[in-house]
Amino acid sequence: MALKGFWSYVHADDQAEHGRIAQLARDVAQQFEMLTGEPIELFLDQDALEWGDKWRAKIDSSLASIAFFIPVITPRYFRSAECRREFQFFARQAKAFGVTELVLPVLYVDFPGLHDEDADDDLVALIREFQWQDWSDLRFAERESGDYRRGVTKLAQRLVDANAAAEKVDAAAAAEALASSDPSSSDEELGIIDRIAAAEDAMPAWNETLEKIGLELERIRESVERGTAGFQRSDAQGKGYAGRLRVARQVATDLDAPAGDLRELGNEFASHLHTIDAGIREIIEQSGIAFDEDPSIKDEVCEFFGLVRDLARASTFALEGMQGMLKAIAPVERLSRDLRPPLRAMRQGLTSMLEGQEVTREWVALLDASPVGCDADDSTWEPPSDG
Repeated sequence: MALKGFWSYVHADDQAEHGRIAQLARDVAQQFEMLTGEPIELFLDQDALEWGDKWRAKIDSSLASIAFFIPVITPRYFRSAECRREFQFFARQAKAFGVTELVLPVLYVDFPGLHDEDADDDLVALIREFQWQDWSDLRFAERESGDYRRGVTKLAQRLVDANAAAEKVDAAAAAEALASSDPSSSDEELGIIDRIAAAEDAMPAWNETLEKIGLELERIRESVERGTAGFQRSDAQGKGYAGRLRVARQVATDLDAPAGDLRELGNEFASHLHTIDAGIREIIEQSGIAFDEDPSIKDEVCEFFGLVRDLARASTFALEGMQGMLKAIAPVERLSRDLRPPLRAMRQGLTSMLEGQEVTREWVALLDASPVGCDADDSTWEPPSDG
């Protein structure tokens, strides 16, 4: 059976490089086969319909099914919600199994933020825990050159070494490590109601983060409204471009703190989701089995399902609020470069929240497909009133 590998990259980067990133994957796969005599299958197209099913299925069940994960790191990689989520998932599983060698980042475009010890992005900190292969110079080398070919061989050899390390890990011990590291896991004697209670205990932190995001969005809205009024006064007084520039700079100053807080809260939001994701999925899936055995648990299960839907709707509301705020501010961004840092921070927070929203959408899809038959309107969450 061919080994499985996943080449995680941003398609816009590959297009900018005229297909060189995808070609590098094929070259590494061919070199791996030359070094080992064994085939390797690298999945490249993240846009393919079967992509999500394949990468989750190949890594979820046991050590034997764990695949290589090769993220191609560029600045755009950190702005892709799907790429971020893939990396988070594979990294957690590889660390739990004790086979971090299976995560092999390729540094394709270097940038200062990647080396910042106090990085605002938790994914940057996570990537630094893994040994990456620096390709930032070799990306300029001709494919037929000796430097390029030696670089490809070095990458392929790392796959060979990683595979050898993974084979030494005891599968049973690794599975036990994964179970103990999963906050959703518990003693086998715990029933579905006990698991629901444990999951509910883990949710307040996430809910608190959503509330904080709402407060920061309100601070930003007030700053934008003051700025809009300032533009109107400046124009009425005939102060022209210079007057609008002064107002834009004041708006940038006012936005600096809440925008930075939003970036951190976006990371916090995604982190909470990844912490409870596996547990929520397991509870939803096991609830159907438990319901078949004991239909009397339906009320408790549906109450929990309603809570999950509440959190999904609240996160969507917060995300839409941030998107709307960015859209409202964007027209004045070009007035002053001072506005760029706070807006960049807001967009980074938005990317982290988009990463998390994909998780909640999948939860809702699982709820809709559950045989328990809970009403989708059981959730009680409502958007906060403007008053």
